[in-house]
Amino acid sequence: MGKTSKQTKKFQNKHLKHTIQHRKKAQDFKKKASMRKGKGKAKGNEEPYEEPSKNGSSLGDMSVDEFFAGGFEMPEGMEKSKKKLEESDDEASSSDESSEDEENMKKNLENLEEQDPEFYKYLKENDNQLLDFEGVNPLEAMSDDDDDGDDEDEEQDEDEEDETKSKSNKSLTSTKDPTNKVEITTQLVDKWSKQLEKPTPKIIRNIIIAFKAAVNINNGEDYKYSVVDPKAFTELMLMVLKKVPMAVQKIVKYKTKQGVRTIPQNAQASQIGSILKTHASSYITLLKDITNTETAAIILASLYEVMPYYLSHRRLLKQIITAVANVWASSNETDTQIASFAFINNIVREYPKSILETVLKISYSSFLQHCRKTNSHTISRINFCKNSLAELFSVDETIGYQIGFEYVRQLAIHLRNSVNGKGGFVTIYNWQYCHSLDFWSRVLSLCKEDSTLRQLIYPLVQVTLGAIRLNPTAQFFPLRFYLIRSLLRLSKTGVYIPLFPLLYEILSSTAITKSPKPSALQIVDFEHNIKVNQAYLGTKVYQDGLCEQFIELNSEFFGLYAKSIAFPELITPAVLGLKRFTKKSKNVKFNKQLNQLIEKLNANAQLISRKRSNVEFGPSDKREVKDFLNDLSWEKTPLGQYIVVQRQQKEERLRLFKEAQEEEERAKEQKKKQEEEEDEGEYIEDEEEELNDEDMSD
Repeated sequence: MGKTSKQTKKFQNKHLKHTIQHRKKAQDFKKKASMRKGKGKAKGNEEPYEEPSKNGSSLGDMSVDEFFAGGFEMPEGMEKSKKKLEESDDEASSSDESSEDEENMKKNLENLEEQDPEFYKYLKENDNQLLDFEGVNPLEAMSDDDDDGDDEDEEQDEDEEDETKSKSNKSLTSTKDPTNKVEITTQLVDKWSKQLEKPTPKIIRNIIIAFKAAVNINNGEDYKYSVVDPKAFTELMLMVLKKVPMAVQKIVKYKTKQGVRTIPQNAQASQIGSILKTHASSYITLLKDITNTETAAIILASLYEVMPYYLSHRRLLKQIITAVANVWASSNETDTQIASFAFINNIVREYPKSILETVLKISYSSFLQHCRKTNSHTISRINFCKNSLAELFSVDETIGYQIGFEYVRQLAIHLRNSVNGKGGFVTIYNWQYCHSLDFWSRVLSLCKEDSTLRQLIYPLVQVTLGAIRLNPTAQFFPLRFYLIRSLLRLSKTGVYIPLFPLLYEILSSTAITKSPKPSALQIVDFEHNIKVNQAYLGTKVYQDGLCEQFIELNSEFFGLYAKSIAFPELITPAVLGLKRFTKKSKNVKFNKQLNQLIEKLNANAQLISRKRSNVEFGPSDKREVKDFLNDLSWEKTPLGQYIVVQRQQKEERLRLFKEAQEEEERAKEQKKKQEEEEDEGEYIEDEEEELNDEDMSD
């Protein structure tokens, strides 16, 4: 006999016992059916009806039915003989049909030891009665309770692995009679705290059960423990978060190699792992209910200490990372964001191969979910998410490139569908899409020159340019400015992106060329909007804002190349186009600003021309071209000085605008408060009048 296959071994371990039982029951069922069939045959073998003789036939000439229908009294001898006849017929029919099965079964069992010795050994150890097979009476072998547990046995055999996995969870969350619940008090918490000095898995298990009951007190689930005292809950939470991780390490110490913690493979580590697996739900619940930075720091520090136990549970690990990423992406407190990102950054640096891809995808998804609403209050949180997440993509550039390629491709597919008329431009002209493009520009601006991520610059630029030109109306000029800033960031990596044509298109818009109408509207906030209301179109407020943005972005674009040896040739088309526009424009203020920009561009070009007249290298010498004017500070160039002043003025405008917004919000809140007080006063007066009316009626 050859070596037993893996499938056979697996069948013997998991399904053999159930199969044997099933076969026994099937055989019993067949025997019972054959017995019933035998009864039917006995009835079918009755003699055919014959007409009685006219001269008065004897009892032997009558059929049984005819005999009983005649109303005669049966003799005692005949009654006994009839019973014996029926019993003998039943036994004969059943024994005849089952004899062949018995003989075949005996032959198979006799040859089993030679054909499959391992299977024969298993039967001898587990079901010796089957080897000693002998024919039995089906009526004696049949029991009333055999068929009751068929379904339960099948489910247990099929879900055997699931049951073994859930045994620990069921034991930890077992419910008891509400009247027998153990109340958690400060004395009990102190007792547990002392027991943790010499911990055992059982003590940790009981504490975690109690903590889970306390955390899920409002979920309507029934647990062994109950919490009434808020002080006891606070002490229990601090003890579990601070002392339980330390107690776990007393029982099972981590193996640390090159800064990476691993769990030893032994029985105690497995037992602690099953306990902490149940404890993960409490961590997730706490992370969803974080209210302050201090609590967040304690929870994340505790979770970090036991993180190695969750690495092997992929589904549970994703739930934990998702909960932390939601805190990082949704919290409006900068300290809480920093604490959550520190946790994410630490586990990624410690286990880059295990969880980096999962963390990057989950964090990016959480970021997009929480950036739909963008205003002056949320922009700082969103920018922190973009900057911090961009750093994680540099941990492993290969994984970062794979994920970046996938998501940039999705952005391109959305743009293509919009261009083809599937869904319209609404799927592109929203904050989520714009923040995505801006985020990837930050990721690529941080990568090194030899990084594989730089291969994504070209497709990202093409997608961004396509999004800008998708709907070139004046209403979406703020979106154009926002995406141009993203491209300016990419241009700092040394990639030239022609942005002046995108800006010059604004000068041909009716929002600039037509005479504006006066308006009392508030100035447009281009930093926190990608679209303006219809009421702003054609107004002087909007026109002035567009002019400021045009001057700022053009100066920032040319400022990137203020020290470039090719600067004079770069600005020539721009200077000619701006001069041509000033001759036609009737906007005196804007013309003055454009002439000032042209003057600074020409002054900077003259500086570059003087400096490069003394060089001895040609355009083909890329290293010398790159090192041109390295000793000169960018801010000391004519254009650089102009840009520094422009930035200071912009900061001052933003400060004044922010103060005006805050004052307006305070005025709204005060007005709302006054209205609520007035409504409350009117309600009290109405109640007093009703009481007075009741008194008068009495």
